[in-house]
Amino acid sequence: MYQEWNRYKILMAFFDEPNRKWQLRQLERKVGIGLPSVKNHVEALLKEGLLKVEEGGSYRGYRASMSEMFRTYKSSNLLARLRSGGLVKELEERCTPNCIVLYGSGADGRDDERGDIDIFVESKEKKIDLGRYERELHRTISLLFEPDARKLNHELRNTIANGIVLSGFLRVV
Repeated sequence: MYQEWNRYKILMAFFDEPNRKWQLRQLERKVGIGLPSVKNHVEALLKEGLLKVEEGGSYRGYRASMSEMFRTYKSSNLLARLRSGGLVKELEERCTPNCIVLYGSGADGRDDERGDIDIFVESKEKKIDLGRYERELHRTISLLFEPDARKLNHELRNTIANGIVLSGFLRVV
């Protein structure tokens, strides 16, 4: 189990910065695991198709593969972090929404360090301090408030409907 946790910590570095070229020593410092273990875990992640080798420069580097399986794990990781970090609970308590939906690139695991996390909250707008959550997730968070999802334009409503419901029930018809 400890081995799996260490591999997950390495993978989280790629979830947070999928466009970054990581070298083994950088990963060692980031996750606090010895270099031989980092190398073994990275090799295993390469075999699983979750990472890819990036040649060029003085040292070999590694990037997120952005494969379907990587994106699935990345999206699941974001869902878990939104819940365990307390954002979903705070939105539920402060806004009492009909639903909360993760949509856009975060829902399908394509978000990266340059983008944001899009969350729809079906309620009246409330002021929420997102600073702590943004630091934990290494992303800007964009909240879209609307008391009635059916009032949104069709394209946006379809995008939200194809997202992941974090809380409540999304009524689109």
